[in-house]
Order: sequence, then C-alpha cells, then structure tokens
Amino acid sequence: MSAILGCVHFDGAPVDPPGFLAALSALDHYGNQGTSSAFLEGCAFGHQRLDVTPAAAFENQPLEEEGIILVADAILDNREELCDQLGIERRFRGTLPDSRLILLAYRRWGGGCVRRMLGDFAFALWDVRDGSLFCARDHVGARPLYCIRQGERFYFASDQRAFKAWPGLSLAIDESSVAAFLIAPGDCHDLSFFSDAFPLVPGGVLRVDRQGLTMDTHWSPEEAAPVRYARREDYAEHFRELLMRAVGDRLEVTTRVATHLSGGLDSSGVTVLASQLLQAQGRRLDSCYAWSPPVSSRYPLPGAGRRDEREVIERICRQEALECHYGNTTGADFLAYLERDMAVDGTVDVFEELGVMRVAEKRGVRVMLSGWGGDESATFGIRGYPGYLLTHGRWWKLLRLTREAAGGIKRPRKMARFLWHQGVVPCLPDRLFARYSPYDDPGGPSPLYRQTLMERFPETLDRRGPAWRLYPDPRRMQCLLLRHGHLGSRMSTWAHWSAEHGLIYRYPLTDRRLLDFTLGLPPDLLWERGQPRRLYRDAIGQRLPPGLGKNDSANERKRMAIREECWRLLASAAERQAFRMPCEWLDMAAFQKRLAQVPDGGMSDMELTDFISLCSAVQVWHLWQRYMPSAR
Repeated sequence: MSAILGCVHFDGAPVDPPGFLAALSALDHYGNQGTSSAFLEGCAFGHQRLDVTPAAAFENQPLEEEGIILVADAILDNREELCDQLGIERRFRGTLPDSRLILLAYRRWGGGCVRRMLGDFAFALWDVRDGSLFCARDHVGARPLYCIRQGERFYFASDQRAFKAWPGLSLAIDESSVAAFLIAPGDCHDLSFFSDAFPLVPGGVLRVDRQGLTMDTHWSPEEAAPVRYARREDYAEHFRELLMRAVGDRLEVTTRVATHLSGGLDSSGVTVLASQLLQAQGRRLDSCYAWSPPVSSRYPLPGAGRRDEREVIERICRQEALECHYGNTTGADFLAYLERDMAVDGTVDVFEELGVMRVAEKRGVRVMLSGWGGDESATFGIRGYPGYLLTHGRWWKLLRLTREAAGGIKRPRKMARFLWHQGVVPCLPDRLFARYSPYDDPGGPSPLYRQTLMERFPETLDRRGPAWRLYPDPRRMQCLLLRHGHLGSRMSTWAHWSAEHGLIYRYPLTDRRLLDFTLGLPPDLLWERGQPRRLYRDAIGQRLPPGLGKNDSANERKRMAIREECWRLLASAAERQAFRMPCEWLDMAAFQKRLAQVPDGGMSDMELTDFISLCSAVQVWHLWQRYMPSAR
C-alpha cells in the first residue's frame, strides 16, 4: 500500500515542479520505502511507497509504458486469476508488481478491467493516446481517493493533506457539510469539507478529459446474483471456502500481522482463521488488539451468570497462543482526537484505534486485520427480516423470532414492541414510518449550531442516511448499509491515521466474493434454530470457542469514563479561555454553557447525547480556527 498524487492541466500548461513536490512531501509519512515522481507535458504524478507484499518490492512508480502513465495504491487479491486471464507465464509472476498488472489489465480490457480486480485499491491512469484520465476505487473504499476539478485542472490524492500543501491550490470550506455534520454528527459519510473536493465513491470509476467528467460504478451490491443450493450443507461449505480464501489472501505479506479481537463473531472468526492459516505456513499471528480494558479492580469480570467479552478473548488467546493488548486510551486521547483536523482526517469517532496503532507500531506490526464490515456481509443479522416474514405470511416463524428476540413468552410487552418496530413499522409508507421510526429521538440535546447557518442550508435538516429507513426486505437493507457511507468513512480515516504508524488495515469480511455470496443468500438463512448468523457459525465450525458474543459492558463503562474525563478537560480548558475565539457556525453562548456542564457522579443517557453534540461543536470550532479567514 502507499499513497498517490497527481494533476492534469487539460490546457497543456506546465505543472510547477516545486509546488507539486511540496504537495507530495505532505504525504511522506505514507512512504516508508521512498517517494518518486514524474513530470510530463501538462501533468505530474507522484507515489509514496510502502511495501507489505512480496510483489511490492518490485514496484517502480509512476509507471510509464506506451503512452500510459499510472500510479496506484493497491493490493490485488486475485493476482493468479488475473495473470491466467492475461496469459502471463508463471516464471514472471513473482516479480510482477500490482501496478504493472493493473496497467496490463487496462490495456487488455480498458475501463472494464476494474470489474475483474479483487482487493483494496485506488489508482489513476493517464492515457496520452486520447488525453483522458481514468480513476478507480475498490468496491468498499478500503483505500481513499480524493479529487478536485478547478477549470482546466484536475487533481487527485490519497490524502487531502496534499491539497492543503499545494501552493496556489484554492481550498474553501463547504459550509453545507459543516451544517450537516452539526445536525447529525453520528451519521458519518466519506465526504470532503472542501468545496471543490470530493471523494471517489466506493466502487466508483471516473473518467476526465477536456470535455468534462463522467462517473460510473464497477460494482454495486444490487448486482449480486441469487445463490441457491439444494442442501443447506452446500451453503456452509461454500461459505467456509470463501472465508478461508478472504483471510488467506490477506496474509500474503512479508510483514508482521495482527488482528482486532472483540469477542464477537466477526473479529473472533478473522483472528482464529488467520492464526491457524499462518500456523499451517510455519508462521504466527503477532498479536491481537481489543478496545476493552484489561481485567482490574476498576473493571472486574462480572459475577456468575453474566457474560463478558474479555473471557471469550482470553479463551481465543489461550487456544491460539496469542498475546492480547487491551485498551489503554484516556480522556486526554479523546481530547487530542477532537483537536485533530477533521477536514483531512474524517469525522468517525474511532479515537480508541489511535492507541492500538501506537502499540502495534512499537511491535513492528505492519498489517492489521479487522472484522469491520462483517455486519454488512458475513454476519449480517435480521434487519428487515421480521417485516419480510410479515409480508410473506410467515406468521409462525415471525412469532418464534419475536419470542426469541424478546427473551421469552413471559415478556409480552417486549414482544409487542419488537413486533411493532421490527415487523409492522418497516411495512409502513415513508410518511408513517417517519412518525413511528424506532430511530427517532425526540428528546435529543438542544443544538449548539447558530440558527442562521441552518437557515442558509435548510436541506440539511432533513438529510439523514438511507440506512436509517427500515424496509421489509433484508437484502435491500444489506444494500442500503453497504451504500450508507460509514464503511468507506471509517476505512478512509484509519488509512490516514495508520500511515503515521507505517501500518495498513485489511478487511477480509468485505471481500467482494464474500459480499456477492452473502447478498445472494435466501432470507431464511438469516435466522435458524433460534439464532441469527447461524450459517457463519457453521461455516467456521469447531474453530471458534463456545460463548461468543460482543458483551462489552466493561468497555462501555470505560468509554463512559473516558468521555467524562474528556468533558472535564474541555471544561478546564474553557475556564482558561481556550475557546474564547468566536466561531460563526456555533451559538457561542450555548457552546460555552455546555462546556461547563460536566456531569457529577456518572453520565446519564441525556448527558451522553449532550456530550456527543458538544464533541461535534468542539471539532467544528477547531475547523473554523484553522480555515476561516476571519479567525486568523
């Protein structure tokens, strides 16, 4: 993996080398193996190189060949299949870098080559023959790519820090994005806060020439074909093969590998499969990382009859002879996260991963496997399924599911709530759904934004991610989740942060082959024998210890303590006049008042929502101080 940068002047004007190199140097932390650049007539391309796969040692980018120049941030997981299709002899494959494989695929199939590629990638290719630039990003957005078009000039970069460092490149804050963030800070999307900049969407392709810009997609979840077998065992067997392949392909690296481990199905499955596949090769998984706190007097294990994910983590570690590093973040870490530049980092609240990255870097880990994305793919639950059963007249199965979800027939009120919210409400038309939605929270915090900002952008008041709408169709729900933007948003943020630590993240459960399979499954496989996600459990079989489940009450207590500590630090900073400078996006009086309202003796649910809106206001305040001329 690496970082890429480029610009094309469609009017043929020369690119200023010092300016371009200044922008490229802003991405030096991506390039542990060095940096390189190339200047052609009217364009320039740069590459920051980090080697983690055997073939990466042979990279020599920017790659120029027969009128084509390419830069790529890529790890391809189907190299052998591509080589077979391209007729490349086996004796040449080991020294063939992914960038050249992409270029050869483009020469053979044109823009359609992207549909044949599996893995994590973002690349840009300048075709001198027709004066066009072709860009592509992998299907879930594991690798980021941002673009700007200003007049006759087009820019792209893995990280918007390069745009900031580019002399003469005009960047202005998009205030509508600020308004949308303040309205719904938790509704994360892979976006840009700069007016002319935009991320290439996951699964997106883009072609630019003098006539304009066209965008398309090379993969969408709706295109997945139905998967139907005569026997249930065939589903489990195929699932097992795909899981093993998805994890195994991401272990084809020359560096130390570690994993996330939460005790839930996703990360536990990835960790156990990775450990056992590496052992079969005579290698070992370096370590695993959990956000949960270590067992201590402050965070003891619960009493008999209560579950704790740390017990599952320890069982897996004993089984696989692994060392687990537990969460060590503090309120000061959260405060430092709030002070970062969200215009280039993103807005996802995953600050605890910064502690993971620091520890992993010290151990020399270069690849981190994450189970992130499993809820949308391999372990997709029952979202939309109760409504599906209702609309298809499957009353008895719906009753059994409702009983299981409510904890038994002796809880009629809980059963009634589940049946109403998960079965009936999704079937309602949009207007009625908006009225009865289980996601509505009429008792939210009082806003900290300035009303005049929302008056300028009234459309933001009604803007919310489509995945908040429930439909009586599990496949539609899965597609909405995959399109929601939270996957690409988190992956982009982790790509930016991890570059500072010489680390890359890979996500086996978002493997495209696995996604196509799970999207095509019959809905009735979502809930079997009184249990969701049964097919995933059966596919992995006896490899997983019993009692799996993300029961992270200790981690939630730790997160609450971190928030309270952070709030106290913010209040202390406010007392020292740290937030005295105005911000025209915020109601400063309400902001200052909220800063001082530190909970005394534990944070209630209402205070938690107040804190979330306070955090977004703090981030926006820092954004104003960094970028708005009146703040300087």
